[in-house]
Amino acid sequence: MTREEQIADELKEEMAVLNRRILRLNQWKESGYGEPCQEHDWEMTRGPFHQVIASNPLTFILRFKCHRCGMTMEQQAVVEQETLFDEWQEYRENKENKENKGDEEE
Repeated sequence: MTREEQIADELKEEMAVLNRRILRLNQWKESGYGEPCQEHDWEMTRGPFHQVIASNPLTFILRFKCHRCGMTMEQQAVVEQETLFDEWQEYRENKENKENKGDEEE
């Protein structure tokens, strides 16, 4: 590649970067978002996503967006306690029910 070709490629890349910035600026103008809110109206946009952070397997990432000003926020939530509930337990066959049924049959 000659020096002229290298300079031309660099200029093309700079122009492409500037075009992307102009497109992003136009998207912002069309969004209607102005200054950030003083009080945001956060709505969850994506999540929760399970993610291992600092060797903690019970960490989740929550992503929010303020639909008034367009700002986004990411929260990391750590699960400190986990409790399982079985709302259908009375309908499931468990060991006690099976043993009681076995005793009744004899």
